[in-house]
Amino acid sequence: MQRYNIQYNRMKSYYILLFFTLILTGCGKEGLEEDVYSSLGVSNYFKNADDAEAILNAAYASEQRRGFRDYFIMAEITTGTIYDRAGGLEALAKPFETFSWNATHSFFSGIWARHYTTIYRANLVLDKVPEIELDETRKKQILAEAAFLRASAYVILKDLFGPVPIITTSNTSADDKPSRPSKEAFDQFVTDDFKAAAAALPVTADRGRATKGAALAQLAKYYLNNKDWANAADYAKQVIDLNVYQLFSGSEDRSELFNPLNEDNSEFIYIRPRLAVAGLGDNYISHAVPPGYRWTGGSKENYATQFKTYSSFYNTFADNDTRKNAFITQYYNTGGTLVQLGTDDIRNLKFKEDLTATGANSGNDFPVIRYADILLARAEALNELNGPNAESILLINQVRQKAGITQLNAANFEGKEILRRAIFRERAWEFVAEELHRQDQVREGIFIQKAKERGLAAQDFQVLFPVPQSEIDKNSNLVQNDGY
Repeated sequence: MQRYNIQYNRMKSYYILLFFTLILTGCGKEGLEEDVYSSLGVSNYFKNADDAEAILNAAYASEQRRGFRDYFIMAEITTGTIYDRAGGLEALAKPFETFSWNATHSFFSGIWARHYTTIYRANLVLDKVPEIELDETRKKQILAEAAFLRASAYVILKDLFGPVPIITTSNTSADDKPSRPSKEAFDQFVTDDFKAAAAALPVTADRGRATKGAALAQLAKYYLNNKDWANAADYAKQVIDLNVYQLFSGSEDRSELFNPLNEDNSEFIYIRPRLAVAGLGDNYISHAVPPGYRWTGGSKENYATQFKTYSSFYNTFADNDTRKNAFITQYYNTGGTLVQLGTDDIRNLKFKEDLTATGANSGNDFPVIRYADILLARAEALNELNGPNAESILLINQVRQKAGITQLNAANFEGKEILRRAIFRERAWEFVAEELHRQDQVREGIFIQKAKERGLAAQDFQVLFPVPQSEIDKNSNLVQNDGY
């Protein structure tokens, strides 16, 4: 019953959020162009606390509605772990499998527009809410949430494209042609936003909303991906020291962390919430199950598109690693026949079937950052600073213990390079299908190398994707990434 009460309350919240998102669609930006507002516009809308909450919810909606299509494919299929076959999505995914993308691919323009919509809406909050009379504590939190959402959008854009134009106001027009900042200026802006958010956000909040821990965790990961090891280690420790997060302990099976029945846990630091209703659901599992798969909880949609896992990756798991339980190598079809999956046809059902779902809409929340990520981030940063050390080994072993596998022994790691490889192997096992693998390979310095080892004509500049050609065409000051 508790599960359904939680679902009901969240459903109410997200229906409200979706309602305001639809109302405020005119407030969005397609890229950096100005839109024409309806009668419900900026000038006559921001009058009270409800208005402030509504546009903040709209910013959350655009930031959290990333689904299992563009970013997932760019983050996972490029790494040689997962690939896509069949259905309408295969043609869009294929360039990322073969490293043959170009600047006109629709994924790039879609991601650019979606995240600048978030930035615009967050800026609208930051511009207008200070003028509204409402409880000062809540006002500070609203502004902090907006700063968090803005910075989170910039994190994704930088991850894909490198530093992009920084927009700090909602008062923009089609005549504005911002240029790309230096890496130093961009990094300073993003970290300042997260630090301001962390200072004002509460330690706990409703699921899916920004918290102090979420802002600190974003800082830890941002510094980690920038190889600023000292700051990465420090901010990871600040998250740990909040004493509000812990590794999931509700089951001996590590893969049960991703069962919708267990999603209200203390390991998920920041999530993209999902509900089993049209427009608010997750559809990963409908992409991953094989043809004719017999569902446990009744009929659900099985897409023609199929996300498959390479056997070479699956075989790297220890047999007793409970994270391996997320994969299937055989299944019963709707006719009751046991079907064996062949080589490179393994399916990752990490985001487990939601028994309450109908069609392709499941209520599986997606973790953006979870506590295991922070433990391994600190372990990595400390190793880069000091070489193999007792704390790094302890942090890694916390994660391995939950997976049911042998603990690491510090005596086996004579140099930071050896421990570094062990940490990245652990991350690959722990975070497969969580949109972290590409950035991990980039940070390890093997992203292009691994593609070449797969026989692909990958080039060094493809460590970044091209700025969408549509944005280059609109903005003469927007410089394209090298190689494109």
